[in-house]
Amino acid sequence: MDKSHTVKLFVGNLALDTTQEELSAIFEPYGQVVSCSVLRQFAFVHLQGEGAADRAIRELNGREFRGRNLVVEESRGRPLHSTKVFVGNLSGMCTTEDLKQLFQTFGKVLECDKVKGEQNTL
Repeated sequence: MDKSHTVKLFVGNLALDTTQEELSAIFEPYGQVVSCSVLRQFAFVHLQGEGAADRAIRELNGREFRGRNLVVEESRGRPLHSTKVFVGNLSGMCTTEDLKQLFQTFGKVLECDKVKGEQNTL
């Protein structure tokens, strides 16, 4: 990896009132923060520098921040012609398999995650 290499990271399980400035400050020790977009309880951080993303993932994934354990991973691009759907306000009894079966009537479900206390992703 050369120094100009920029990696897009997904950051999840954020407190609702997390700011761009707070998140940037967490990632700055690992490399140059090219951009940081906070979207409710998750964010995308573009981090530049040799090995910066790998170090940030290794050291920040699972780290406690504002009472929550961060999820930090390399952002996976969606396949062409696919759509990510967020589903909220689900019953605690609803399982990922229930969601998958429901949405499969509309097309192939590539991924389905249910995260307690957050929106759910299909």
